[in-house]
Amino acid sequence: MNMRCRNHRISVTHGMSGYFAVHLADFEDMDWFPDIVSTGIGRYATKEGAISEAKEWAKSELIPFQE
Repeated sequence: MNMRCRNHRISVTHGMSGYFAVHLADFEDMDWFPDIVSTGIGRYATKEGAISEAKEWAKSELIPFQE
């Protein structure tokens, strides 16, 4: 399966397990709707913890961080 995607970014979201970093992109087969490519490794009680991981991840992958 070869999906075209654009607008890659690292951000933070909140789920049942707490706050966590996410790699998002917009996918052509979904009419350019954003979806999660992958998630970070940590789960945090505070948004600040997840932001710290997200910024480091974005820096190491050369993907923009978007708060």
